[in-house]
Amino acid sequence: MNQKFLCLAVIIGGSLVPAMAESIFPVRNEAALSRSTALPALGETAVLAGGASAYSARLDWSNEFVNVRNGNEALLLDGETQRVSFGWRRGVAAGLEIGIDVPILLTNGGVLDSVIEGWHGAFNLANGGREFVPRNRYTYRYVRNGVTALNVTDGHNGFGDIELSAGYALREGLALRALAKLPTGDEARLAGGNAGGALWLDYDPFAGARRWFGFVSVGGSYNGQSQVLGDLQRQWVGLGGAGAGYRALPWLAFTAQFYGHTPLYAHSEIGALSRYGGQLAFGGRIGLGAHTALNLGVQEDVILNSSPDFSIHIGVSVR
Repeated sequence: MNQKFLCLAVIIGGSLVPAMAESIFPVRNEAALSRSTALPALGETAVLAGGASAYSARLDWSNEFVNVRNGNEALLLDGETQRVSFGWRRGVAAGLEIGIDVPILLTNGGVLDSVIEGWHGAFNLANGGREFVPRNRYTYRYVRNGVTALNVTDGHNGFGDIELSAGYALREGLALRALAKLPTGDEARLAGGNAGGALWLDYDPFAGARRWFGFVSVGGSYNGQSQVLGDLQRQWVGLGGAGAGYRALPWLAFTAQFYGHTPLYAHSEIGALSRYGGQLAFGGRIGLGAHTALNLGVQEDVILNSSPDFSIHIGVSVR
């Protein structure tokens, strides 16, 4: 599979169908060890009208590095993922929609290590030990009490977990949403591979505003036990987020949002496994026509090591 061609397809493919822009970024925690948990993208407060369709093509390019030893535990997470996803949603009745999202994961050593080190250096930020290990390496390893519970050193290109979704409009600006994560990914390759589901509310506090838009969301997720650190996995996870955007021009908007979730793992003294997750994303949306938009953004782990150090989001949405 040609990775460059696939990534470029995300940018240009979505512009082939006319539609309207999404209101907020569909981003979340893209860490390799988060794929055992159904973590939905939040913030879609409006449900499609009956007969209407929406399409999306997205690239989430993430780089993560964690190298921690604490007592009898040692965790090394060092790699890069390009998650390319194609989505479709359809209004099937008044106030009711269904959808599907098909992800393809390209996992490898990547090319962003030097870029991130340069970014950290420019702003006098800590590298967390990146500068002392080989660049562009792919290694995911967890050792506990002398036993290696996780050891993945080869990248992989293939499908992740396909997601089925549904949304119901409770009233204007308030939607109840559900997601089912199908076990289509390869567990041994850290591509998901276990079933899960999520239920949440998306609320628009700016309903009726001319320039401002945004969301507040809250919900939960339940997941079948994974083969990846399944003895530490928390099957119930709480999640939520909030975001806001400002339409500076009819074709240009700026957005910022926060995504948070309760710990994904338990019984560990290593924070990257046992602490709450928190990601901050910011960027902009460019209108490419009456029904098409290009989203560009970056995401950082505002709670250290709870998610990838740095993620780039590129998405085309059409309605």
